[in-house]
Amino acid sequence: MKKTREQEILKLLEESSSQFVSIKELSDYFKTSESTIRREIQKMADNHKIIRMHGKVASLHYSGDFHFERLDKEYLEREQSEIDTKRIIAREASKFVKEGYCIYLDASTTVASMVPFLPTYKNTYYVTNSPLLAQKLAERDLTCYVTGGEIKLTTNAFIGSYAVDFINRFNYNIGFFGTNGIHHNAKFTTPDPQEALIKETAINKCYNIYILADHTKFDNIANATFADFSRPILISDAINEKYRSLIKSIEVKIK
Repeated sequence: MKKTREQEILKLLEESSSQFVSIKELSDYFKTSESTIRREIQKMADNHKIIRMHGKVASLHYSGDFHFERLDKEYLEREQSEIDTKRIIAREASKFVKEGYCIYLDASTTVASMVPFLPTYKNTYYVTNSPLLAQKLAERDLTCYVTGGEIKLTTNAFIGSYAVDFINRFNYNIGFFGTNGIHHNAKFTTPDPQEALIKETAINKCYNIYILADHTKFDNIANATFADFSRPILISDAINEKYRSLIKSIEVKIK
């Protein structure tokens, strides 16, 4: 049976040592126009069969250029990074908080940036594994439950079995999470496997999931994956083009 053009493209990618081919190479190979090839690969990208990149197309297994982040940075260091961008992402995320919700807030500096923008509903309450975030919520007179557990000072987060059990007591309308890395193979990642377990546990109890991340997190890989791309909605200031067809996302513009 004669292969379709889509099958041929996938075969070429599989056989390529670099796991990508250029639009021009495909145009020459199929003896057709580059605009025809672009339409074909856009359809394939929309169906999550390939990754569309500038001037080329890549296999879903393409690793590309990425940064491997093995260790957590100190909380205060992360808090001072991309401050304005985090605030704009956090303000957009806070719009999804509704009256009467049970909400999970991850121990993330970007998620912590939501606190000033959260509406002051009295019958809405929050659960978090961050003692610092819990204090900020309490200072705004917002009802908050904090997990407790083993404290990890680097990220200002509670971890361990006690925190996991506490998180599992609730069903969350919505949850907000940070991430150290976004990569099409590794998905959403964080350096510490124990923190990955906390995030994964909370995500499994959330009906709606938002991950807050600025543009610097794309093509980063940390040690432990805590979520794939199937359920979360990513809120970011600049969505990397090769991820647009892979992740449900909301892009906020930085003025």
